[in-house]
Amino acid sequence: MPTHVLTTEAVRWSIATLGSQRLHPTFLMYLYLRRRHRAGTLATASASSDELLSLIRVPGNPTKPYYNPLVDRGDRSGTLSPRFWRAPNIPGSWSPGSLVRQIPSAWLSKDGKYALPDDHVERAFKAMLYETRVPALALGAYFLRNDGFVLSREPSSDDVVAGFRSRFEYPADTEDEFAKLFTVDAPAGIDFLWFDGYSPPDAEPRQPVENGNV
Repeated sequence: MPTHVLTTEAVRWSIATLGSQRLHPTFLMYLYLRRRHRAGTLATASASSDELLSLIRVPGNPTKPYYNPLVDRGDRSGTLSPRFWRAPNIPGSWSPGSLVRQIPSAWLSKDGKYALPDDHVERAFKAMLYETRVPALALGAYFLRNDGFVLSREPSSDDVVAGFRSRFEYPADTEDEFAKLFTVDAPAGIDFLWFDGYSPPDAEPRQPVENGNV
């Protein structure tokens, strides 16, 4: 079956869309910790994990290796802003000790360790999304920009959402939780393709996404 990758236009759209909404930067850390919690590995979670940092690692800036369009301050013009670049020390701001000093994300830390309280969904909605759901399509198009999608049919925006749900552990039995935080509708008037066909070179294996499942 052919491999597909997200188009440059789709990724650019995702950055502009996320940058136009007020989102706390540690919402990404929340998604990572929640996934670890579901896997039973929260105790070994690390802000320096490649699983986490690869989601925002982008080449092109000689001094700032990370690009995170989740921001809660400043311009909301929906552009590919240079202020999204982050310095190499960003893992330090996501350590348990640092999170406890950040009011919106302090609840992710307890007794010097990462924590996920029972009411984490409501807390994330209020403190990190500021009571406005975020498009899963935009999160998926950005965080899965380096993945290959192996699909048996013509790809669509639904595959981006399915890939996001799979990557961050939102299966069907979490529908109520998912619906509290995310929207899934594709925007009207899109004039670009979500996917391109891609044949990876032998020296550059890609992580396949089987029918939307990472």
